[in-house]
Amino acid sequence: MIDAVLEMILGIFIVFLAALIFVNALEYIGYRFRLGGSFVGAILAPVFTSFPEMTVFIVAVFFSRVETGEAIGVGTLFGQPFMASSLSYGLVGLSALVGFHLKRRDHLTLEVDRSLLVPYIFITFLFPATLLPAVLGCCNYIFGTLFLAAFLFYMLMMYQRRGTDIIEDAEMPYFHRLLPHPFSPFIQLIIAVILLYYGSKSLIGGVDTVSEYLNISPFGLALIIVPAATAIPETASALVWGYRGRDTLSLGSLVGEKILYSTFYPGIGLFLTSWEIDIHAYMSVFVTTIVSLILLYFINRERIPWYGLCTGIIFFVGYAILIFVYGI
Repeated sequence: MIDAVLEMILGIFIVFLAALIFVNALEYIGYRFRLGGSFVGAILAPVFTSFPEMTVFIVAVFFSRVETGEAIGVGTLFGQPFMASSLSYGLVGLSALVGFHLKRRDHLTLEVDRSLLVPYIFITFLFPATLLPAVLGCCNYIFGTLFLAAFLFYMLMMYQRRGTDIIEDAEMPYFHRLLPHPFSPFIQLIIAVILLYYGSKSLIGGVDTVSEYLNISPFGLALIIVPAATAIPETASALVWGYRGRDTLSLGSLVGEKILYSTFYPGIGLFLTSWEIDIHAYMSVFVTTIVSLILLYFINRERIPWYGLCTGIIFFVGYAILIFVYGI
């Protein structure tokens, strides 16, 4: 058991490190190409920063060699929207509160562009639909095609808004400091992919063993453990942007992740797996939809109070208790 926990912790650390350098390189690329914050936050950033989760999914389904691999993989896809809705938004709200008291931002209310209404509308209606193939017990390929088409439509809509809220600065890629070369951001991404593969194998093996030992659903454990490694880097970026008052970029990065998990990744998952889910998927959809409706109301007014982002923390704590105390 101790060996399995250490294996899981090692996997979390490696995946976290790989995801961190992914985020670092991506923000710099967005800055160099002078792309709009809404576009980078809602399209470019999520596509790349969610790559760690997709790596875990692929490794779990095809390369893990554990019987629960598919459950861990699908649980990973439902885990990120839950983590963003329950914990990440709450931390952004708290970072805005801290930033205000430290004079890094002028007010406690996050001012956001109404263009973020589009992804929140998509999430509110499409993420619950990810349950339908499992409920109906059929039509996986049909739903998969519909989800992928919805993502392409969404991407086109956001691309048309790419010129707004230009990113004015970005941190230099870590590898550029060691290797000053124009291709250093891409070298950094390649190394991150290698780390992701080996970190994912270690993480999945640990989750499988721990879930069996504690008699906990591997789906549910993956839903809360995997995002702990993969979602922290982009959450950290959202925290920094919220702290500095770059509110559209902060919220856009998190909602962009969720739109992928409401369209693109369910579409891929429906083609590659049997899409068998349990009660944990329903919990993820319930929490994500409730929080999305709350934020949809505030974004329509272009002003989100810091405490409006913190409501999801209650759901996160409650779910963690159900998993680790009651073993659901």
